Amino acid sequence: MDFKKRLFINIGIPLAICLILITALFFIGSDIAKKTEQIRELRTELFFRLHLAESLALLTKEAEQARNYTFQLERILPNSDQLVSFPRDLNMIAKQTQVDINSSLGGEEVSEKKSALRRTNFSITGRGSFENFINFLKFLETGQYIINLQTLDFARQDDNFKISLTGQVFSY
Repeated sequence: MDFKKRLFINIGIPLAICLILITALFFIGSDIAKKTEQIRELRTELFFRLHLAESLALLTKEAEQARNYTFQLERILPNSDQLVSFPRDLNMIAKQTQVDINSSLGGEEVSEKKSALRRTNFSITGRGSFENFINFLKFLETGQYIINLQTLDFARQDDNFKISLTGQVFSY
Protein backbone atom coordinates (compact mmCIF):
# COMPACT_ATOMS: atom_id res chain seq x y z
CA MET A 1 0.00 0.00 0.00
CA ASP A 2 2.78 2.22 0.65
CA PHE A 3 3.71 1.88 -3.00
CA LYS A 4 0.23 2.80 -4.16
CA LYS A 5 0.16 5.73 -1.80
CA ARG A 6 3.52 6.99 -3.01
CA LEU A 7 2.53 6.45 -6.62
CA PHE A 8 -0.70 8.32 -6.01
CA ILE A 9 1.19 11.17 -4.32
CA ASN A 10 3.93 11.25 -6.99
CA ILE A 11 1.48 11.13 -9.91
CA GLY A 12 -1.74 12.50 -8.39
CA ILE A 13 -0.40 15.73 -6.91
CA PRO A 14 1.42 16.88 -10.08
CA LEU A 15 -1.59 15.80 -12.12
CA ALA A 16 -3.94 17.79 -9.85
CA ILE A 17 -1.61 20.78 -10.04
CA CYS A 18 -1.56 20.48 -13.86
CA LEU A 19 -5.36 20.31 -13.96
CA ILE A 20 -5.61 23.37 -11.70
CA LEU A 21 -3.08 25.23 -13.87
CA ILE A 22 -4.85 24.22 -17.10
CA THR A 23 -8.20 25.36 -15.65
CA ALA A 24 -6.63 28.62 -14.48
CA LEU A 25 -5.01 29.14 -17.92
CA PHE A 26 -8.36 28.46 -19.61
CA PHE A 27 -10.12 31.08 -17.45
CA ILE A 28 -7.25 33.54 -17.89
CA GLY A 29 -7.28 32.96 -21.67
CA SER A 30 -11.03 33.46 -21.76
CA ASP A 31 -10.69 36.65 -19.73
CA ILE A 32 -7.91 37.87 -22.05
CA ALA A 33 -10.14 37.22 -25.09
CA LYS A 34 -12.97 39.22 -23.48
CA LYS A 35 -10.61 42.06 -22.59
CA THR A 36 -9.18 42.01 -26.14
CA GLU A 37 -12.69 42.30 -27.59
CA GLN A 38 -13.46 45.17 -25.20
CA ILE A 39 -10.23 46.90 -26.28
CA ARG A 40 -11.22 46.48 -29.96
CA GLU A 41 -14.66 47.96 -29.29
CA LEU A 42 -13.18 50.86 -27.33
CA ARG A 43 -10.62 51.45 -30.06
CA THR A 44 -13.32 51.43 -32.75
CA GLU A 45 -15.37 53.89 -30.69
CA LEU A 46 -12.28 56.05 -30.17
CA PHE A 47 -11.60 56.16 -33.94
CA PHE A 48 -15.27 56.95 -34.56
CA ARG A 49 -15.18 59.81 -32.04
CA LEU A 50 -11.91 61.10 -33.51
CA HIS A 51 -13.51 61.05 -36.96
CA LEU A 52 -16.53 62.91 -35.57
CA ALA A 53 -14.28 65.51 -33.94
CA GLU A 54 -12.37 66.01 -37.21
CA SER A 55 -15.65 66.31 -39.13
CA LEU A 56 -16.99 68.81 -36.62
CA ALA A 57 -13.82 70.90 -36.86
CA LEU A 58 -14.00 70.81 -40.67
CA LEU A 59 -17.70 71.72 -40.66
CA THR A 60 -17.05 74.59 -38.27
CA LYS A 61 -14.36 75.91 -40.59
CA GLU A 62 -16.59 75.50 -43.65
CA ALA A 63 -19.53 77.12 -41.84
CA GLU A 64 -17.41 80.22 -41.34
CA GLN A 65 -16.56 80.25 -45.04
CA ALA A 66 -20.25 79.75 -45.88
CA ARG A 67 -21.15 82.76 -43.73
CA ASN A 68 -18.80 84.85 -45.83
CA TYR A 69 -20.44 83.60 -49.02
CA THR A 70 -23.90 84.18 -47.55
CA PHE A 71 -22.93 87.76 -46.75
CA GLN A 72 -21.65 88.23 -50.31
CA LEU A 73 -24.79 86.63 -51.73
CA GLU A 74 -26.94 88.97 -49.66
CA ARG A 75 -24.95 91.89 -51.05
CA ILE A 76 -25.40 90.64 -54.62
CA LEU A 77 -29.11 89.88 -54.41
CA PRO A 78 -31.50 92.76 -53.89
CA ASN A 79 -33.93 92.63 -51.02
CA SER A 80 -37.58 92.18 -51.89
CA ASP A 81 -38.31 95.91 -51.41
CA GLN A 82 -35.79 96.79 -54.11
CA LEU A 83 -37.63 94.66 -56.69
CA VAL A 84 -40.00 97.57 -57.19
CA SER A 85 -37.39 99.00 -59.57
CA PHE A 86 -37.11 95.74 -61.57
CA PRO A 87 -39.78 96.70 -64.18
CA ARG A 88 -38.20 100.14 -64.55
CA ASP A 89 -34.77 98.55 -65.11
CA LEU A 90 -36.31 96.19 -67.67
CA ASN A 91 -37.75 99.17 -69.54
CA MET A 92 -34.33 100.87 -69.52
CA ILE A 93 -32.72 97.74 -71.01
CA ALA A 94 -35.51 97.55 -73.60
CA LYS A 95 -35.00 101.20 -74.54
CA GLN A 96 -31.23 100.65 -74.97
CA THR A 97 -31.79 97.61 -77.16
CA GLN A 98 -34.70 99.17 -79.09
CA VAL A 99 -37.29 96.64 -78.01
CA ASP A 100 -40.83 97.61 -77.05
CA ILE A 101 -41.90 95.63 -73.93
CA ASN A 102 -44.60 95.37 -71.30
CA SER A 103 -43.52 93.72 -68.04
CA SER A 104 -45.27 92.73 -64.85
CA LEU A 105 -44.26 91.23 -61.51
CA GLY A 106 -46.26 88.34 -60.16
CA GLY A 107 -46.46 86.44 -56.91
CA GLU A 108 -43.57 85.87 -54.56
CA GLU A 109 -42.40 82.46 -53.35
CA VAL A 110 -40.38 82.16 -50.13
CA SER A 111 -38.19 79.15 -49.44
CA GLU A 112 -38.97 77.31 -46.23
CA LYS A 113 -35.43 77.72 -44.90
CA LYS A 114 -34.45 80.37 -42.41
CA SER A 115 -32.42 82.27 -45.02
CA ALA A 116 -35.65 83.19 -46.83
CA LEU A 117 -34.44 83.29 -50.41
CA ARG A 118 -37.34 84.75 -52.36
CA ARG A 119 -38.39 84.17 -55.95
CA THR A 120 -40.70 86.64 -57.61
CA ASN A 121 -42.43 85.67 -60.83
CA PHE A 122 -42.39 88.06 -63.77
CA SER A 123 -43.62 88.11 -67.33
CA ILE A 124 -42.56 90.15 -70.34
CA THR A 125 -44.22 90.61 -73.72
CA GLY A 126 -42.64 92.68 -76.42
CA ARG A 127 -41.96 93.44 -80.07
CA GLY A 128 -38.80 94.18 -82.00
CA SER A 129 -36.22 92.76 -84.36
CA PHE A 130 -34.62 89.40 -83.67
CA GLU A 131 -31.15 90.92 -83.10
CA ASN A 132 -32.57 93.46 -80.67
CA PHE A 133 -34.27 90.70 -78.71
CA ILE A 134 -31.00 88.77 -78.53
CA ASN A 135 -29.26 91.90 -77.22
CA PHE A 136 -32.11 92.42 -74.74
CA LEU A 137 -31.70 88.87 -73.44
CA LYS A 138 -27.91 89.31 -73.15
CA PHE A 139 -28.39 92.49 -71.12
CA LEU A 140 -30.99 90.73 -69.00
CA GLU A 141 -28.68 87.80 -68.39
CA THR A 142 -25.68 89.95 -67.42
CA GLY A 143 -27.64 92.59 -65.49
CA GLN A 144 -27.71 93.22 -61.78
CA TYR A 145 -30.59 90.82 -61.18
CA ILE A 146 -30.28 87.06 -60.94
CA ILE A 147 -33.11 85.58 -62.94
CA ASN A 148 -34.36 82.18 -64.01
CA LEU A 149 -36.13 82.12 -67.37
CA GLN A 150 -38.92 79.56 -67.45
CA THR A 151 -40.54 80.09 -70.85
CA LEU A 152 -39.41 81.95 -73.94
CA ASP A 153 -41.61 82.16 -77.03
CA PHE A 154 -40.78 83.91 -80.31
CA ALA A 155 -43.35 84.54 -83.02
CA ARG A 156 -42.68 86.30 -86.31
CA GLN A 157 -44.96 89.22 -87.08
CA ASP A 158 -44.17 90.93 -90.41
CA ASP A 159 -40.57 92.18 -90.21
CA ASN A 160 -40.53 92.08 -86.41
CA PHE A 161 -40.79 89.41 -83.81
CA LYS A 162 -43.13 89.12 -80.90
CA ILE A 163 -41.71 87.73 -77.67
CA SER A 164 -43.37 86.28 -74.62
CA LEU A 165 -41.22 85.36 -71.69
CA THR A 166 -41.80 84.29 -68.07
CA GLY A 167 -39.34 83.74 -65.30
CA GLN A 168 -38.35 84.40 -61.74
CA VAL A 169 -36.12 87.03 -60.18
CA PHE A 170 -34.31 86.15 -56.94
CA SER A 171 -34.07 88.36 -53.88
CA TYR A 172 -33.64 88.23 -50.11
